[in-house]
Amino acid sequence: MRKRLILVLVIVAVFSGAFAKAKSLNFENPGNRRLLKSEAGNHWYYRSLPEKSLTLNVEGVSTIQLRSFALENLRKPKVYTIINKEKTAWDLSLNELQDGYYLYNELAIPIPDGTKSIEILCYDRSLYFRAFHTPKKAPNHKQPAKPANMVVKAHGGSTIISHNGTDSSYYVFNQSQSLKFTLNNGRNAIIYVRARLLDRSLPVFDLYMNGELLQSHEFTLRRTTKYTAVGVDHLTTGLKLELPPNSSTAEIELRAKSDHMFFARPVLQKKQ
Repeated sequence: MRKRLILVLVIVAVFSGAFAKAKSLNFENPGNRRLLKSEAGNHWYYRSLPEKSLTLNVEGVSTIQLRSFALENLRKPKVYTIINKEKTAWDLSLNELQDGYYLYNELAIPIPDGTKSIEILCYDRSLYFRAFHTPKKAPNHKQPAKPANMVVKAHGGSTIISHNGTDSSYYVFNQSQSLKFTLNNGRNAIIYVRARLLDRSLPVFDLYMNGELLQSHEFTLRRTTKYTAVGVDHLTTGLKLELPPNSSTAEIELRAKSDHMFFARPVLQKKQ
């Protein structure tokens, strides 16, 4: 029973959504009117004034759905459209009898491009009409996905450097593989850099921004006793690099000039 109820609710929702898409059009010179209550909604239906046609503004409309009903069971009912002075006859076929109204199947009437108005003509005074159209869906211009504030594009691996029980992830770069990352959305960053000491030679690396050399940095032989990295016996003291302000997107690269292993940790700054 529960499944059947859910199925009925789904079907009703689908049909209600379909009807909700159609918008009614107003006649410019309607005559008498009658209210039709149906699953498609409650709408006034109109008949023309005696010996007159109903005029309908269809500017920007490609197709109309013409719905109709009669107060009596008519024999071979017809309706006529006059579009750009061309008169066309449309046969109406009975759909159902509802609350004393004889409901006819909906007519889909194409409207030529550039047409501003049409006329609906019916000689039988028992027939009432209402026109609808389904508006074209506005194009869904999705905003492009916002890129991540920082995207690391290349590195030579990663390692953990510990300090006072706190672990931080650092990216490795050397002469074989530089560290490259992109700053997006106008974000800025600082970079913490350390190097592994093997002998008396000094570690040297270059900092590039958008392909241009900003700075060259040279470490001393001073070693840290507070920071440790797995597999590294002698780690230099750290350098803190502050990058120039970034207004949009910046490509950052760290290149090793000397034959040392370097460790870098870029950190985003809070947006001002």
